[in-house]
Amino acid sequence: MVTIQALDTINEAAERRKILTMVANDRAPREARAFAREALTAWGLEDLLDRTVLIVSELTTNAQRHGRAPQVPGESENEAVGRPDEHITLTLTALVDVVGIEVEDNSPRSPKPRVAPVDSSDGRGLQIVTAEADAWRACLKADGSGKRVVALVRRPAADPTS
Repeated sequence: MVTIQALDTINEAAERRKILTMVANDRAPREARAFAREALTAWGLEDLLDRTVLIVSELTTNAQRHGRAPQVPGESENEAVGRPDEHITLTLTALVDVVGIEVEDNSPRSPKPRVAPVDSSDGRGLQIVTAEADAWRACLKADGSGKRVVALVRRPAADPTS
């Protein structure tokens, strides 16, 4: 089992790394999914593709919807949403049998899992991340300008009895 304490260590020691910076708009989740598919296929990690792409999609969607920098006093909500400096950075790493996923955005607010009403079409993203990732956490970026959410997907250990 991958522990939360191992998240940074694994990402820092990665054998492979790819980074994508996207504008924080409605196209970002689709760009992130395509990027993740391409990277994991190139790295020969197709068996981790479905889980990784699902987590990337959920985290990027959260960053696109909720990861904007705090609104400046006097700025309208429409002006805040249209800021050209709002970006999302996706970093994928691989180390042996583990894929690291890191999504950075401009909001210092930590993501909070919530219980969505049964008939709601949203509100389940972090529940999906919790179910699919072997570990995940959120923390402020070193410069305080936003946050990063890190998740790990591990290849299941081989069954020693087979």
